[in-house]
Amino acid sequence: MRRLLLLVLSGLCAAAVTTATAAQSSSSAGATLFDEVWTTINESSWEGSFGAVDWAALRTELRPKAIAALSSDDARAVVDELLVRLKRSHFALLSSSVSASDDLALRGEATVDLDVRVLGRDIVITRYRPAANTQAIGNGIDPAGPLSGRKIMSINGRNLMPAPGEPPLTTWRRVNAALHGSDGSRMVLELDGGAKLMLTRSIPNGVRVQFSNLSPMRVRVDQQLVKSPAGRDVGVIEFNIWMAQINQPVANAIDQFRKNDGIVIDLRGNPGGLAAMISGIAGHFIDTPDLLGTMRTRQVAQLKFTVNPRTSTEDGRTVKPYSGPVAIIVDEMTASASECFAGALQDLGRVRVFGRTSMGAALPASTKRLSNGDVLEYVVGDFLTSKGRSLEGGGVVPDEIQPLSIASLAAGKDDALAAALAWIDRQAGAIRR
Repeated sequence: MRRLLLLVLSGLCAAAVTTATAAQSSSSAGATLFDEVWTTINESSWEGSFGAVDWAALRTELRPKAIAALSSDDARAVVDELLVRLKRSHFALLSSSVSASDDLALRGEATVDLDVRVLGRDIVITRYRPAANTQAIGNGIDPAGPLSGRKIMSINGRNLMPAPGEPPLTTWRRVNAALHGSDGSRMVLELDGGAKLMLTRSIPNGVRVQFSNLSPMRVRVDQQLVKSPAGRDVGVIEFNIWMAQINQPVANAIDQFRKNDGIVIDLRGNPGGLAAMISGIAGHFIDTPDLLGTMRTRQVAQLKFTVNPRTSTEDGRTVKPYSGPVAIIVDEMTASASECFAGALQDLGRVRVFGRTSMGAALPASTKRLSNGDVLEYVVGDFLTSKGRSLEGGGVVPDEIQPLSIASLAAGKDDALAAALAWIDRQAGAIRR
């Protein structure tokens, strides 16, 4: 079976797909594109019924529009409409070219070390690590100071505020695209209160990975040892995507934290990745081959995902999976494989989940390069936890919810991590002397 993906990378980092194929704009090209997409989905649907959508009727309705398209972008717009009608995650057309009007596509791999979330009509900075060459432009803002909790008003003079009714994910993608550019390029970030910063984009840390038909990405694993309110040592592990390159760094981090009082897995902003990875990572915390969930595809009626207990280290030492308290943090940008991992361990009762409800984009998908050079991301199955729970649409609901708070961010607080550490204290027993 081909490798399956559980990811929403098309929505989160949709740069143009690299290709040497010239774009076509004739009516036959529009029909070809539409037919390739419609047929691929028709032949890969695991459920046959396409939910409540009449797939054949959609072809009859929309194919004439594709034939009448006057340009490649017009034809892609018809395909986008086709995919939207399915009302499912993980259906997307990744263009082989970026038009000047496309404000959601990345125009370079370089960016700044800054995370944002959308809160109502505000674009809020949730994390910022200043670079050495950041400059303040007026209003006396400290370029090396904290920016968490500040609101972004514009980037390079462009207002990125969400339009009425615009989905938060679309706004986030627009901001993320504006933050990206070529290595060494500069951008002006305007904040609330009129403060401005001049920042220089750079290639982010991490291992560069080219996977399947997708654009290159940087894979990183971060770890830190923190103190709980009661003074206990807790390991915090964060990684940005589920790719094979995280396997050993995560194993090393868990081995380092093996004797600590608790471990926190921070999956905020993690969009997913390779589905098979969840079995091995779960094996660091469970010592029996428990069922995590099942995947159903057109080719396989039931593909079981079970825990793969990790009982040895890379250097040959025999170990036991970590048995202490484990917390997972998720938010609205946690998606796909991250949701399957968190939801599966939550249903097994092995972890407690903190933060905000995840994206609810949890269907397995694959990719296919089309004849015009575009790449189609399309769903090939579904995923249910061991309790038969689907995470598509509803996401993973935390056991303890911590709403996004501008006041807390501005005060340098991480409410979700604080709640996780307090829970670990309660689990660990008496305060260490």
